[in-house]
Amino acid sequence: MSLLSYSELCWRHALTFILLIIAAAAAPAMAADHMSVDELLTMKIEDLVNVKVTTLSKREQKYMSTAGAVFVISSDDIRRSGARSIPEALRLAPGLQVSQSNMNEYQIGIRGQTDFFTDLLLVMVDGRPIYTTTFSGVWWVTQNYPLEDIDRIEIVRGPGGAIWGSNAVNGVINIKTKKAGGKPGLRISGGGGTEDRGFGNISYSSSIGNADYRVYAMKETRDGGLTPLVSHKTSWGYLPNRDMPDSRQVNQQGFRLDWGTDAVTKISLHGDAYQVHAGSSMYWMPTVVVNNLAEYTHKNSYSGKNLVFHMEKEVAHGVLFKGQLFFDQYKLHRQMMREEKNTYDADMQFDFAGVMGQDISVGSNVRFMRSRNDNTPQFSLPNRTTHLASFFINDEVRFLDDLLRINGGVKVERNSFTSWESQPSVRAIVGDDRWAVWTSASQAVRTPNDMENGLRWALRSTGGKILKQVGDGRAKSERVTSYEMGARLRPTEESLVEVTTFRIFYKGVLDTWQDRSATNPYVLAGVIPEYLTNVLNGKADGVEANFRYKPWEWMTLKGSYTYLHQLYDDYPVKDNETKWTVLSVKAQDPANRFHLGAGLGPVRGFEFDANLYFTGPFREGDIHGYHRLDMRLGWRPVENLEISLVGQDMLQASYQSNTDSIIGYASSIQQRYYLSATYTYN
Repeated sequence: MSLLSYSELCWRHALTFILLIIAAAAAPAMAADHMSVDELLTMKIEDLVNVKVTTLSKREQKYMSTAGAVFVISSDDIRRSGARSIPEALRLAPGLQVSQSNMNEYQIGIRGQTDFFTDLLLVMVDGRPIYTTTFSGVWWVTQNYPLEDIDRIEIVRGPGGAIWGSNAVNGVINIKTKKAGGKPGLRISGGGGTEDRGFGNISYSSSIGNADYRVYAMKETRDGGLTPLVSHKTSWGYLPNRDMPDSRQVNQQGFRLDWGTDAVTKISLHGDAYQVHAGSSMYWMPTVVVNNLAEYTHKNSYSGKNLVFHMEKEVAHGVLFKGQLFFDQYKLHRQMMREEKNTYDADMQFDFAGVMGQDISVGSNVRFMRSRNDNTPQFSLPNRTTHLASFFINDEVRFLDDLLRINGGVKVERNSFTSWESQPSVRAIVGDDRWAVWTSASQAVRTPNDMENGLRWALRSTGGKILKQVGDGRAKSERVTSYEMGARLRPTEESLVEVTTFRIFYKGVLDTWQDRSATNPYVLAGVIPEYLTNVLNGKADGVEANFRYKPWEWMTLKGSYTYLHQLYDDYPVKDNETKWTVLSVKAQDPANRFHLGAGLGPVRGFEFDANLYFTGPFREGDIHGYHRLDMRLGWRPVENLEISLVGQDMLQASYQSNTDSIIGYASSIQQRYYLSATYTYN
């Protein structure tokens, strides 16, 4: 949308008023006529604490038994939040910062350093990494999946390198999709609104013998953001509060097969293919010698496909084998950057249960990546084949009838750019199903990526010279040491409270510094080199707390609070560039973040949900803090049909949550409403 007319404003405020009135009017009737917990499809606290999570230790553990800052976003949490994408659903997690520089570019991080190139976070879908080794981050614009088919999202805050290897530095996000044999039949979902102009997906599940299968297809069309009220872009022809060309169109298809060849063998095969077209506006330097930057508006194209084979087999009593093979390909075509990357991965693991009171896991992984780049005059990367090989061992010892458990492990890894890296971790937890106290100490590394080993990126002209980012291989691994302590408590059967404290030490944070010395060969050639290398040391500490409480069968309350304090020092290099880097890192994450949510089950067939977020203040930069309110009204007129009316960012017409525009021009995020319906036929 562009400038809002008076009638549009009235319509939007009327919708907000209607949602609030319906919620208030429904509350008194709840006790008299409410749906059962099963009918509401709401996860009970008992279900949550007993859910089996795998992301912390790479084997199944009960939630209450995990010696780490683990959080689970259930499928019902996602459904009732009204989220339209995976990044939006991640806002529900404590300790996790989600922001947008425009409608297509998300910045998602855990415990700091949250910019577009967030490179300390491992993100997976069913154990398949989706971060790219090009810049160690995630192209969130391409990560789509029918939210109805996501079983849960497991989030580990803190290092996971002892299990998952490099990039699992500040946290791990593992998106777990539902098995094909859940609910057989046809499901059709669709809708549209003010910004999510049209979206829909269709899924069909059935079985053949002892094999279950699911196929799906999805399509989305989304409008762009608004030009900020105060912006340098206004001088380039975009008036404040007008539409920006950062819209998006998505097409995606996929399948999943699950079957058991016998009672002790489970096999799954699943894959996806996607096509994404996302608008972008930015500037660039189209020739080697320029005096002015050139503006462009471009439709970025992304496509990809993946295939994952997974097998679990009990090879002997107490011995479980797990193996996974996957192929992943993505292609992107941006104005400055064109790349194709193919990844081949083989992973195997043996779990030994009850060996002299211990649970032992050992595993290895081999990965090959082939990159081909069609370079532009501004941006170039070499074509190359890189590899990764690793081995890990993890051992958990139990004492005092399982009241005390101590877990130790290490992963040893070698990649194409550095020597062998070891990432150890030790964890301890004492407690039972009602309470638990845990502590951990871990070391993790973030290894150099493709850009830090071959990039040539002409950014702009300055003082008659070209400023160019250079990755010449001088970057070494970034090392992180983290200490954590946490507690979980169930004061009642229907309540859960968790608190985590942490302290992190960063050594050799990778960023940029400029060498303007007159003897530098680049300077002599009219280029100011901006090297990608280790320029910062830092530390961070903070507190994360969250609760979930179900005072009545028809009401769920939840919330979280996160405090983060970071301090960085430009060492060993001290110049204007590294001083600016220190300030920019401080500007990426807020000191405080809180979330309060309520889910109500009013009169039979109705649901009402509200989620309020506050983010800020930021210690540096143009973003000082902002609120966000999302609301959803759900109606189930018949058993197989659900209708939802959702309002997002309802407290303000538009705002900016991040101004990082190195890849695409920053736009304002605006208020959004949509109506959706889901029909199932069994």
